[in-house]
Amino acid sequence: VALRGHEGAKAPPRPPATPPWTDGGAARISRFREAFEAQGGNFLDGPGLESLLPALGEALRISGVVALFFPEDDEAGREVAEALVPFGPFSLTTGAEVRRGSTAVTAGFRTAEAGIAETGTIVETSAGGKTLLPGLIADVHVSIVPSSCVVDRMEDALSALAADPPRNISFLSGPSKTADIEQTLTVGAHGPKKAIALLLE
Repeated sequence: VALRGHEGAKAPPRPPATPPWTDGGAARISRFREAFEAQGGNFLDGPGLESLLPALGEALRISGVVALFFPEDDEAGREVAEALVPFGPFSLTTGAEVRRGSTAVTAGFRTAEAGIAETGTIVETSAGGKTLLPGLIADVHVSIVPSSCVVDRMEDALSALAADPPRNISFLSGPSKTADIEQTLTVGAHGPKKAIALLLE
């Protein structure tokens, strides 16, 4: 062992430990998918929107959907809904019309702020005056999840909102469920009966 003065030989510095929950984007998305599907959600991804339209259209038809709506200021929601019309055929409606008591079976589209890999949870907020209606009143909720917005943990999603906290935050993990009545599981009691995560670049 070579000696340098009286210090002796020093071991090379060790790289900082990597937390077990931190990994590459592909692995993070895979964990998000597994957790989301374990909660009863449907996950769709592919090389682009056009490749996803047939499967998404079929999933909506199976659920009896005939009308689609999206927030007026959500460009991704508009793009997906309008592209889907010929795959139904579906018609376009508005959140206001659905709130007034439309009897049509609906799908609500909205771009999510984040997807949490640890729990398979989709995060949607009222930041900037955005509406949460598609995830609250639709029969089927389609969350458009940008792949760059999938994070590891709840803390990561919340820290991104800390500088300007929104008034309302929805945490969506699969379809709405409750077992309050005689301990019998009911799907869609307080919200969408089906939840779809559409992963887009």
